[in-house]
Amino acid sequence: LAAFMAPATLFGWYNPSGDPGLAGGGLGWPFTAIVLILAIMGQMVIAGLAIGWTGSVGAALAHAFKRVWGVLGTVLLVFVPLTIVLALMLGLVVGGAGITDATQVTPEALTAIPGFAPLLLGMMLVFLFAAVRLFPMAVVGMLETANPVRIVARCWQLTRGNFFRLPGTLLLILVASIVASIAVAAVVGSLVTIVSGAPEPFSVSALLVALVDALVGAMISAISAVLVGRIYAQLSA
Repeated sequence: LAAFMAPATLFGWYNPSGDPGLAGGGLGWPFTAIVLILAIMGQMVIAGLAIGWTGSVGAALAHAFKRVWGVLGTVLLVFVPLTIVLALMLGLVVGGAGITDATQVTPEALTAIPGFAPLLLGMMLVFLFAAVRLFPMAVVGMLETANPVRIVARCWQLTRGNFFRLPGTLLLILVASIVASIAVAAVVGSLVTIVSGAPEPFSVSALLVALVDALVGAMISAISAVLVGRIYAQLSA
């Protein structure tokens, strides 16, 4: 509740669109960052509890707050360089096709560029590979070290020889999250709109939709955190 549901509910109530760039008051991105940090802390705490954390929940939260910056550093250490490389490669391909005006960049124009689709698919596979190899980083950050370099090395060690067993679990979590969000938006959002009107910031409609969406998301996040914890226990045995 503290790490997943409450922050997500407040953010959805404040910004029903879900797009940080459309949030009023210029607080969309800072609020998003806070929600993300609390969600990572929640993953760390629940995963730790799932494999035998011996202290209180409060102590686990305090410990996760100290260590979450190492996990965030790990994400930045790995995925920022990958994103920069992807952007440069896509820029070279698009520029090589003679597209220099931003107004010319459309889905149709991009798919018509030779080699664009294979490059995009290849980079998606690279990101998936990195995500799988870093699968247990929340637990490693919680129980072992807050050093991003050591977290990467430890995750690499844990997942060595088990790579092809992990993508299914990762994709299952992602698919469940996407399907649940779509279902909430389609069913609950429609019913609330009929009864209370379209969701607007700080309206009853926005609060109801955000509350249900956050509840479903919290359930999936908690279950996935337990899965990560138990998988870490198996990998490290």
